[in-house]
Amino acid sequence: MSPLPLNAEQVLQHFTHIHPLTKVDGVGTYICDGCKTYGSGRTYRCAACNYDLHEFCAICPPTLLSTLHPHHELRLVHQDRRACDICKESINGLFYQCKTCGFDVHPLCTQLPKEVIHNHGYTKQVQVRESHTGSTSKTVRVMVLGAGVAWLCMTGDVSGVVSAFL
Repeated sequence: MSPLPLNAEQVLQHFTHIHPLTKVDGVGTYICDGCKTYGSGRTYRCAACNYDLHEFCAICPPTLLSTLHPHHELRLVHQDRRACDICKESINGLFYQCKTCGFDVHPLCTQLPKEVIHNHGYTKQVQVRESHTGSTSKTVRVMVLGAGVAWLCMTGDVSGVVSAFL
């Protein structure tokens, strides 16, 4: 089954691509040509060349405030490769940046909650890592809560994102 346009009004011109993009459902798995991370299902797609953008990457604002970086405004940029300060994965395309302190983050990572409360008994532990902050070091458990989203677990509560939407 091929992807279907949702309706004629959901066409946009994005600054990262020369052709118009149409919002479609049912695409399956794809790599977002904006932020270069995986996506599935709904996308903004170029009918001429199969260029895809996550829905959020297509319509994300040029600036935003995030609970994950609340002190400064983040600006949407499209530049060279670097690492996301939330998930630590490579950024190679669209990302938000704080010019004041150099904080860089994938567009989708800006949408993650700051904290998740969970029942420790139902958490799937996938690995143990050392977290180094200045002169301190903590052992943390990393678990997957679903949909490819992993969280750091410290002393029973969940805090901080490790990996997003892989």
